[in-house]
Amino acid sequence: MSEMNEANDQTAATAAISLDALDAIQLDALREVGNIGAGTAAASLSAMTGERVAMGVPSVKIIPIERVPDQVGGDEALVVAVYLQVIGDAPGHIVFILQADMARELCDTLMGGMDPGEPGPTGFSEMQISALQEIGNIMTGSYLRALADLTRLHLEPMPPALGIDMAAALISSVVAEVARTVDLALIIETQFEDEETPSIGYFAFIPEPDSLGVVLKGLGLIA
Repeated sequence: MSEMNEANDQTAATAAISLDALDAIQLDALREVGNIGAGTAAASLSAMTGERVAMGVPSVKIIPIERVPDQVGGDEALVVAVYLQVIGDAPGHIVFILQADMARELCDTLMGGMDPGEPGPTGFSEMQISALQEIGNIMTGSYLRALADLTRLHLEPMPPALGIDMAAALISSVVAEVARTVDLALIIETQFEDEETPSIGYFAFIPEPDSLGVVLKGLGLIA
C-alpha cells in the first residue's frame, strides 16, 4: 500500500514532459526497459514453444506518430499489430507491429513447422492468427510489466486488439485515439534472433502528456 501511495504522490507532482525533450541518458534507460521486456518475452515464448527464443533491442528512437508506417515498409505495407490502452498511474498506448512476412516466419518458427492450415481473407490461417494474438499479448505484457516493475507504478492493460491491415490504416486508427493530445511515439526496435534470418518488430509506446514525466521520475531520471 505504501508503494502505491508513493506512486500516486509522484504522479500528482510531475509536470508534463514531451518525448522530444528526452536526453541520451533518458533514452538509454528506456532502451534498458525494452531489453528487460524483451528478455521476459523471450523466456515466455521459449516456455510456450519448448524452443530457445532469443531477443534483443538494437535501437530506440522518437518519431512523429504519422511516420510509424515508415518503420515497417511504408503506408501500404501489410502488417500485423497488437494494440492496447494502458490505464493507471501513467496512461498511454502500446502498439506492437510486425511486417506480415516476418509475422508468418515467426509463426512458423514458434509453431515448430506445424501445418498452419488454409489462409483466410487476411492471408493468415486461424491457427496463425491465434499464435499471433498470443505472441502480441506476451510482447506487450512483458514490456508493460518491465516498465511497471522498474518504476513501481500501477500500470494496467486494457484488453488487447489484433489487427491485420496496411500500415497506414492501422496506425490511423491508433492516431484517432491519441492525436488530439500527443503527436510523438517512442519506437523500440525488437529483434527476434534466429540462426538464419532475424525477424524485427516494433514496439511503439505513446504516453499521454502527463505520463512521460511520471515514468521518468519512477526510473529516477528526474527529481
